[in-house]
Amino acid sequence: MKTKHKSLVSFISPLLGLALLGLWAYKTSEPFNAMGYLILGLGVFLIGFGLYFKIRSFKSEKSGLTTEDELSKRIKEKAAAKAFSLSIYMWVFVILFLIDMEPREKIIIGHGLMGMVLIFFLNWLYYSKVGISDENKN
Repeated sequence: MKTKHKSLVSFISPLLGLALLGLWAYKTSEPFNAMGYLILGLGVFLIGFGLYFKIRSFKSEKSGLTTEDELSKRIKEKAAAKAFSLSIYMWVFVILFLIDMEPREKIIIGHGLMGMVLIFFLNWLYYSKVGISDENKN
């Protein structure tokens, strides 16, 4: 399979996610409350974040460039490492203070996972704007 076709096929999962999110919003029997709008907004935001990376790599590939340069790879790695360490603190906070509260565990885990993605996005945004330091300097 050609590389361009692989890139087009990789758009299936975010589009399927948007379709399922739209189906969920259409099939709800009750009107949304604030939590429903929050979940819908976060879902659209997270899927849009993934689509942004897919579109950017597809445009680079279409113009004959590599899909990711070394700096963007290092920014993603640095953001992921920082997000991992911050997510551990977030989960400790959730376990210590929010586990006995309503809603139950399934919803808390879902919100925690969305929080992890949000932490990664904020770290990626910070490092892409500020840049990363040269780690080879003495």
